[in-house]
Amino acid sequence: MVFPTKNLSFPLIFFMLLLAWGDCIVVRIKNDIGQGNKLTVHCQSGDDNLGKHVIPFGGEWDFTFSNNWRPWPWGSTTLFHCGFSWQREFKRFDIYNATRDFDCEDCQWSITPDGPCGDMLTPYVYSLCYPWD
Repeated sequence: MVFPTKNLSFPLIFFMLLLAWGDCIVVRIKNDIGQGNKLTVHCQSGDDNLGKHVIPFGGEWDFTFSNNWRPWPWGSTTLFHCGFSWQREFKRFDIYNATRDFDCEDCQWSITPDGPCGDMLTPYVYSLCYPWD
């Protein structure tokens, strides 16, 4: 019996490429703290420290990364957490959690005093609000 190795080459290479490449994700953070308030943001993951960024009221800052895609049932484990400070406040939130945000490629967040509000489907319609961690 002859084993058809030629027929397996393409699917094997395709599967290996899927494992190597992850989705490109954009996370956008908008300062909606209040007029005249600057928002200081410091985000990091287990692999990357993005440093501190100061966002003026109404301004935005964004970052991109490649999601560490894994085949089902394991899925992605990417997690970016951020510290947010303004005036005398300091808050924390997981700005990207692959378990929660698995279908988001352009994740837009409005940072308010009450908590972050996310838009995962419609640009600048912040429909999912969360309390601070």
